[in-house]
Formats: sequence, C-alpha cells, structure tokens
Amino acid sequence: MSKLNQRHPEQSDLLLYIDGELPGGKARQVRSHLEACWQCRSEVEDLQGIITECVKYRKEVLAPMMPFPPAEWSSLNFELVEAELASQSLLVRLARHFSPRQAGLRWALSGALAVALCFVLIWQLRETPRVEAAALLQRAVTAAVKNQTARPNSHRRLRIATRAGQLTRLLGVVHKPTAQEAEVARLFDAAHYDWNDPLSPQAYTAWRAQLAHFEDAVAPELNTYDIKTTTQDSELVSATLKLRSSDLEPLEGRFEFRNHDWVELTELVDQQTYPASTVAGTTGGMPRQPGMPSASPLPSPERAASPAFSEELQVVNALHQVGADLDDPIEITRQGNDVVVSGSGIAFRRQQQLHAALDRLPHVVLRFEDTFSSASAAPAVSEPAVRDAASTEKSPQAAKIEEHLGGRPQFERFSNSVLDWTESAMSRAYALRRLAQQFPVEAENQMSVQDRRVLRKMAREHLAAFEKDAQRITNTVSPVLSGMGAVASRTDLPESSSWQAASEELLSVAGRAEKLLAVVLGMTPVDGAQGNSPSQLLGALAQQAARADQCQRLLDR
Repeated sequence: MSKLNQRHPEQSDLLLYIDGELPGGKARQVRSHLEACWQCRSEVEDLQGIITECVKYRKEVLAPMMPFPPAEWSSLNFELVEAELASQSLLVRLARHFSPRQAGLRWALSGALAVALCFVLIWQLRETPRVEAAALLQRAVTAAVKNQTARPNSHRRLRIATRAGQLTRLLGVVHKPTAQEAEVARLFDAAHYDWNDPLSPQAYTAWRAQLAHFEDAVAPELNTYDIKTTTQDSELVSATLKLRSSDLEPLEGRFEFRNHDWVELTELVDQQTYPASTVAGTTGGMPRQPGMPSASPLPSPERAASPAFSEELQVVNALHQVGADLDDPIEITRQGNDVVVSGSGIAFRRQQQLHAALDRLPHVVLRFEDTFSSASAAPAVSEPAVRDAASTEKSPQAAKIEEHLGGRPQFERFSNSVLDWTESAMSRAYALRRLAQQFPVEAENQMSVQDRRVLRKMAREHLAAFEKDAQRITNTVSPVLSGMGAVASRTDLPESSSWQAASEELLSVAGRAEKLLAVVLGMTPVDGAQGNSPSQLLGALAQQAARADQCQRLLDR
C-alpha cells in the first residue's frame, strides 16, 4: 500500500533507506514512491554518489595512512621477577667475593661470570613466554585429539564476526559459502592458516610453527589462558586464542591481518540439559563459557523423536519475538539436520539482533549476504508504476471525500492515516498466511501439545494486530463513505476448514479492500468493475472483519 503515499520522503528517510536501516513498512513506502517520483530518485542517486566517493576516499587515502595498532603490554610474571631479584643478590655476593684487593684472575672471573649470568637471565626472560605458549598449545592439541576420538561425528558451529557483519558457520559440512564467508577464507588462506577448523589448537600451532620470527604472550585469567602471537612474517600479524583452563578447550579467537581487517571467532555449543518444552529460549546454543564443561551433542534417539518442523518452529518463534517475521527479507530452509536462516540486504545492526535471537538455538546456521549489495544497486525503472502525487489529477470520488471532510489538509490527514493502517494490516495478513504455509494442517496434527500451543499463539498475535488496524480503518472510512450515500452489500461467506485456510481467504479479501481503497482515494484509476467503489469498499471491509472472526474461532478450537 506504500505506493499510495503522496508525501515526498525526508532526506533522513532516504539516507536510512540507502543504508538498509529503514523499518520494513516504511522501506516499502519509500521504494514505491521512488518508482513513481523522478525528483526523489535523482536525490537518491546523488546521495549514493556522495557515499561512494566517501568510501573510496577512506579506502584509498585514509586507510593507507593509518598506523598499525600498538601491541598490547606483556603481562607481569611475578615468579620471573623473584628469580631476577635472586639473581641480582647472587651477583652482589660474588662481587664482594671478587673484590679489587684480590688477584687479577679473580677480576677476570668476576666479569665473565657476571656477563654469563646476565645473558642467561635475559634469555630466560625472553624465552619463558614462548616455552609456556608451546607447552599449553601442545597440551591443547592432545586434548583436542581425545575429544575428536570421543565424538567423531559431532558438528561444531562458529560465530564469525568481521567489519562487514556476522554469520554462523557449520564445520564439517560441505556448503556453498556466502560472499562474506569466502572473503574471510581468502584472508586465512593468504596467511597459510587452516580455514577448515580455524578455532583449533592444531591450526594455531601449525601456523605458529611456520614463522621464523614471532613473539608470544601468555595471559592467565581466572578460568582461561590467552595466548597471543605477533609477527611480521605473515599476512596474519596477530592471533589470539583463548583456552579454557580446566580442559584447554578453545573458546574464542581474534585474528588481525596486515591490511587492518580482523576476524573474531566464537564457538557455539548446545546446552546440556534437555528442554522442558520446545518454546524458543528454553534450549539452544550459546558461546562456550570459561567455567562450563565441554558439552556433548544430544543423543541421536532423542533428536530422532522430535519432528523436523519442531526445530523450524523454534526458529520462527525466535524471529517472531524480534519482529523479523514481518518485513525482513529472511528465508528459512533445511540443510540436512540443520535449519539455515539466510538473508540479503540486512543492516549490520539488525544482523546482530538476529544473532542474539538465534545463536542460542541448536542446529541453526545463519548466513547473511553483504549488507550493501542490494541497497547500493538501484533497480532499473522503465516506467513509473503510478504518477507523482503532485501531478495526479483529482478523481471525482476523492473530490467528494475532500469536500465532505472540509478541505485538502483534512483529506491528506485522513488518507495518510488510513494508508499507514492498511500497510500495517497487510503486513500482518502476509505474516499469518506465511505461518500457515510453513506449518499446514498435516504438520500441525503431528505436533506435540506444547508446539501446537506455540504455533497458535503466534497466529493469534498476528491476527490480533491485523484486527486492530482493520478496525481503525473501518471506524475512519465507514462514516465518511456512508455520509456520501455508500451502502455495503451483504455477502454470506463459506466456512473455512481450518485456520490455515481461513488465513488464505483473509489475505485475499484484505488485498481486495486495499485495491478498492486506492480507487476511492483517487490513487488508481477506476475500471469497469469498480464503478461503485465506495459501496464495494464497505462490503470488502465487512467481509474482512467476518473472515478475521472466522479465523479467530478456528484458532480457539
């Protein structure tokens, strides 16, 4: 219904639209307006050109001039400090023994011994972190091999964070990588770092072993060890691996490259306790915690007992909680035992919200394409879908409504409010129909009682929001059209067999009411079948309310 909007978008809205951060309903309004308005399309092209030049200036001028980030301070090792003080006291005692009053041989021995002790002390201070890091990594490799032997068929999930956004990667499963994942893999390949399992002590040790010159730093924390290696012999100039101190299991990693790109990896694990229900939030995956023991995958008989659509229902419910089942361009598919949630043109901030909602769920993989790939390319428009509002000739019906309301300002307030409510109602109608298509009657009949309760709760919430907007439209439009002499025709509707079928009928009659409203407000021309559109609109609104009531009754069964 966004094509009916007569107002030119503000420049701030255009900037948010280009950046992909405009809410779904508002974004559709702006997109439809751009199809019809040459003035705003030109302004969008100018803004995109300015943004492109700014990005190019930052990449080609500012970035090469930026210095490397300073290296972190090495942590203090108090045992080594005490050894140094003890060595210094030993040197004092030796200096007293070989006093200047003794023979010249004692002078020579004193100097040689002092130099030797200093050399040993300096070597020890420099080599201790390297030896400590090597020992920890060797123990971590041994522990990792034992875990792989105990769980040969377990799949692990990594959350990957970069400057461009976040994604989830499932290790050990062959799939077509997204553009963002392929770019990250290219960085690791250039550094000769194993991308097949980057958050493993084996990969870290193999990369470290090929370096001729490097420095290690080991930072023991409460429940973890942080091993950091810096070098100038690789495209990867700094790598940090966090190991849990109890079993040396890798938890997180940060990798900084010569071109100033960075990658952060976090392993996601399934909770060990079985859920009391399948409601999203009672089970799922989370980042490995330092004090939490390594989690084993759920036994296969328990997973087999749960229908495949139960996991999809948890994903849909989690998306519903953050409003991502309305206007976000998200697709949910199956890939083996995993539920894949993918999307393109999603802003980075929204990606973070979706990760927060879905990362805790087991067997869920997130894949997002480049945020600006779809926003930066303006669609080719051969001919505007509708004429610009400024040049639209006033229809007789719109003129009657304007006269009935008392003037053009009142008409604009009236139409804008009705159009906003219609946009919101149609969004809910589409979401309800999509839910019915994802979980048809056959699937619902196989669900557990708890899963069926979750499904119908989502459907009721969509329906309640639709009815609220639809009632606003009816209460606003009906008095005006009735005052102009319009009369709603009475039509008996057949009963639907299920709420899924009723949602399909509801979307159909809501779409018809939307088109008639466009005719009544003078946004689209009147054809032969819409000669008495005010009366037809009143009838469509009455049918819309009847279908919503019918759907509600079926959901309450």
